Amino acid sequence: MRTPIIALALVGALNLSVAASRNVAAAPQNSVDGKVARDGVDLFYHIVGPAAGDYVLVLSGGPGEDIHSMQGVADELGKKYRCVMWEQRGTGRSKLPTYDSSTINLNAYIEDIEVLRKQLHAEKFIVVGNSWGMILGLAYAGTHPDAVHAVVTIGSGPITFEYLGVFSDNQFARLGACELEVRDFWKDPARESADSDRAAFERLRAATVAYFYDRKKALLMAAELDPKDYNFHVPPAFLSAEGKYDFRPKLKTITAPVLLLQGRQDLAGEANIIEVQSLIKNSTLAFVDKCGHMPWLEQPEQTWKIVGDFLARLP
Repeated sequence: MRTPIIALALVGALNLSVAASRNVAAAPQNSVDGKVARDGVDLFYHIVGPAAGDYVLVLSGGPGEDIHSMQGVADELGKKYRCVMWEQRGTGRSKLPTYDSSTINLNAYIEDIEVLRKQLHAEKFIVVGNSWGMILGLAYAGTHPDAVHAVVTIGSGPITFEYLGVFSDNQFARLGACELEVRDFWKDPARESADSDRAAFERLRAATVAYFYDRKKALLMAAELDPKDYNFHVPPAFLSAEGKYDFRPKLKTITAPVLLLQGRQDLAGEANIIEVQSLIKNSTLAFVDKCGHMPWLEQPEQTWKIVGDFLARLP
């Protein structure tokens, strides 16, 4: 029974920040919509920020979470950089005809980004990602090192299948009796078969409190979550493709400078991010206290000070 739980935990590695970002009003200097075609599928993006300058590729969590979750990131970084809000395959407008290991796999995600970079005529990306977006950003930087200027990770994704198990266990340990009762209610086979997406969403909503240090913020977010922001067909397809995955070999080939920013109370645990730092030669690890899986939401002042200082030092 471990696999379905782990699959939900992978969606649970979603940053859950869509609701908090939905009503934030951005004031970009420039706004451009576009799409790239790959393997017969249209993949969409939205660029906010100045009309010229470095591109920041913004990667949401999941896999399977809408890019709206990262709006707060674009609002901040878009003051200086051209932020590419990338709708990863299977999310937002980037729908797929089927969701299986042939359409949802790590290589497909990586090469989607490379096609996007070439279409934008961007020499290099600064990549910013949360959770699964962290994993994808680092994997892209390891596969195409000449295409990445720097990587900033804000909230950790599990770099191996074993660490995904730790993530899931930490989530379970932080849930109270009420949350566990709701999860069990939506695990009922009859409810699962009647509407699997609804059941998965309600389990995810019940687990929201585990992602935050501040329970009040978690409860506010749980009340505003929207099932339209998640594609629950993506995680099982990804695990079918990647199995007991291990992204550590990719990390060893990264040459760009990397900032690893993590809340002390991140569900991913410290062992995961410490190992990431040990594998990336040019990496800096920074912890934010009293902070869960989404540092820019719980501790924005500290987060943007650390990120700003790192980006200012880039050559």
